[in-house]
Amino acid sequence: IDKQIYTPEECADLFPFLDTLEIEYHKPYKRFNQIVKVPRGQASYTLDDTIHYDYKVSGGSPPNYIMCETLKQITARVNEVLGTNFNTILLNKYKHGDDCIGFHKDRETGGAKGSGFATLAFGAARDFQIKCDESHETTTISHRPGYAIYLPHPMNHNYTHSVPKRKRVTKCRISLTFREITPHNTQSPA
Repeated sequence: IDKQIYTPEECADLFPFLDTLEIEYHKPYKRFNQIVKVPRGQASYTLDDTIHYDYKVSGGSPPNYIMCETLKQITARVNEVLGTNFNTILLNKYKHGDDCIGFHKDRETGGAKGSGFATLAFGAARDFQIKCDESHETTTISHRPGYAIYLPHPMNHNYTHSVPKRKRVTKCRISLTFREITPHNTQSPA
């Protein structure tokens, strides 16, 4: 599902703010006994401190912050348009066409049962690819700024997705990936 959430003008207004958010860029981690770098920048945001985004691949969880009002407004708008209850954001920053993410399935640790995920683009348009596990057929979508690609449950079980390298892309793309994570009770039992 590919739905417009923001107009190009609204995206142009929001991008400078998103570009100032602190991220962990090219975080080094150990893979197959070699030090490699996450080929993009990342940070995660949750609606409040009862929710924790736990991302156990590509070097572990990025820094986790509580959403500011602007991020809460973006989340509310995505939820309104898609009819979802997302409460977390994984921000991925692709500074240029060499930054990427290979075909993968999202880990669903802590995810609300039956929920999918959506990714909303700002900045440069990039190819977003979805590959069927069974047929190996790949669909490429030009992920334009202001559009959310929504993969409802159970797509993540039957498809992988990627943002491949694109050498000709010289501008920055920021994507916000939304999920619904089950909150944890932080109060002590009585």
